[in-house]
This record gives sequence, C-alpha cells and structure tokens, in this order.
Amino acid sequence: RRRRPPVDERYTAPQGLYPHPDIDLKKLRRLILEAKLAPCHPGADDPRPDLDECPICFLFYPSLNRSKCCAKGICTECFLQMKSPTSCRPTQCPYCKMLNYAVEYRGVKTKEEKGVEQIVSARSKTVVQWCLLSFLC
Repeated sequence: RRRRPPVDERYTAPQGLYPHPDIDLKKLRRLILEAKLAPCHPGADDPRPDLDECPICFLFYPSLNRSKCCAKGICTECFLQMKSPTSCRPTQCPYCKMLNYAVEYRGVKTKEEKGVEQIVSARSKTVVQWCLLSFLC
C-alpha cells in the first residue's frame, strides 16, 4: 500500500456540493482520516493532468474513491448521495449495477495507472468508432 500524506482537517467534511442532513460527520471524518474514503476536496471545473474527473458530478479532484465491483471513480460527496446511511435497501453501483455498492480509497493514481487508463480509453474509443462505421455501412 502507498503511504498517503495526512489529510488537512478542512477536507474531512462535505464541501457543500449537495445537502447532507443525515450524515454522521464524526464517522465521515474518521473514515477520511483512516484513508477509507477520499478527502472532500472542493471540485474544480477545469481539467488538469493531476486531477481526476468524477463521472457523476463532472468536477475534478486530486483523487477519487473506487467502486469495489468495477473500479470506477466517484468523489466522496457523490458517494454520500448514493449511499444514504438511513436507507435499509442495498444500493446498486451506478456503473455496473452490482448490488451492495461499496468503495475503497486507493489514493492518488500513479503514472502507471493513468497510462493504463489512457490506453483502455483509446481502445474503447476505437471500438465504438468501428461499431458506428460498421452500422453506417
């Protein structure tokens, strides 16, 4: 496991992207400090090479949580919206629809992880273009 720098106290609570009236702030703080959830950094509107985009809110963050089922990224505030602490029903993954949605925090992506992600993205784009061309011809 990678060592993570200590989390600034101001990033241990939601930044106000959504209302969170039923969130246990002490529990959230503990999960962030124990590196079980990504810190609640304010989201940026503009992409940068050192930021990852949350596919739910489309904002950019230094690091995201990863779905345990399919490894897709999600910021902590969007995860808190998906996984209501007061609901008794299991939550589905917003990406692959697996039940009992859960995330893990792995820290900032390495250069190797970003490189693999770019290769997969480029291949996916090529497959989609091929399928569209096949359909149109």
